[in-house]
Amino acid sequence: MQAQPLISIITTYYNSVQLGDFVKSSMKCLQNQTYKNLELICVNDGSTDSTLDDLESFAKLDSRIKIYTKENQKFAQYSKAYGQEKASGEFIFLFDHDDLIDFDTIEKCYQTFLSHPELDIVTPIVITKFTSGNIKNTHNIYLSDTATFIFKKFTGSQIIKDTVGRYDNHIRGLYRKEVFKSHSYNFTEPLLNADEIVERLIYEEARFVGNCNAVYTHYIHPDSSAKLLSPKRIDFARTDFLLRKIFKEKGIYENRKAIFEFIAYKNLVNAIKIFYYFAKDMSAEEHSKHDKRLRESYNNLDKKIIISQFSGFAKYYNAFLLSNFSLLSNFYKYKK
Repeated sequence: MQAQPLISIITTYYNSVQLGDFVKSSMKCLQNQTYKNLELICVNDGSTDSTLDDLESFAKLDSRIKIYTKENQKFAQYSKAYGQEKASGEFIFLFDHDDLIDFDTIEKCYQTFLSHPELDIVTPIVITKFTSGNIKNTHNIYLSDTATFIFKKFTGSQIIKDTVGRYDNHIRGLYRKEVFKSHSYNFTEPLLNADEIVERLIYEEARFVGNCNAVYTHYIHPDSSAKLLSPKRIDFARTDFLLRKIFKEKGIYENRKAIFEFIAYKNLVNAIKIFYYFAKDMSAEEHSKHDKRLRESYNNLDKKIIISQFSGFAKYYNAFLLSNFSLLSNFYKYKK
């Protein structure tokens, strides 16, 4: 009987005990997988609570657990990149410490690779929930009205096209090693959501992306770094600036530019509000950096396509605001 290939599961931890005792909940999911030939790559991202102690207590009883502690660099992309470098399995699964997977999730993903060897990524059904337990949505790769399983596969080039402007798909999957490592999460500049740039580039490397009937439960936590009000959220406008260039270079921007530009405008407005909310606490260097980024984001907006999506008074109102960066910026500086 052929030996099972090694599968790496990367989980990053930062103050996971303090945030919700997530070391225990994640380890329950990972250690009890029906697929046993695993290496559990646990990146402790400079936690200041008892996260490392909890991880070490589990590692004493399970040799598959490999703990790596690094200095916290304030952006999740660096801890993901660290785990990406350490993973040695033939297949790699990226798992958020505050999410849950079924005990047979890795097994079902791997079996799908055996049944469909043309796939480079296999994703479970992704159910997104609020911490209250209410379901926000369900994805069978693309949005679905039901968790009933239907096998689907799409080219990686189609998957990235359908992320232009917004993600129309949701993938939390098992990747072939060479695809997962094709682009480093150690992105060229620190951004709150740099992983959204990197994962798009990785999707494009996949020949096909398919799904299986396991379940990944993704939780929306109101106190996560992506949700908390923070100057880092200004990065969303910067990410749009960078993605626009990437999408144009790849020739996939035009078909969804209306979606992209409308959301980029919305993200810029939010970024301006956050900029002024935190401006008094910024150093001169930070203030200058963010101001420059916001101006670049404004200058690259396709203002005509944005204005065309409004009607009536809203059309004139937004056309007026978009006519000048200082006007737009000062309006949202004083608007409550």
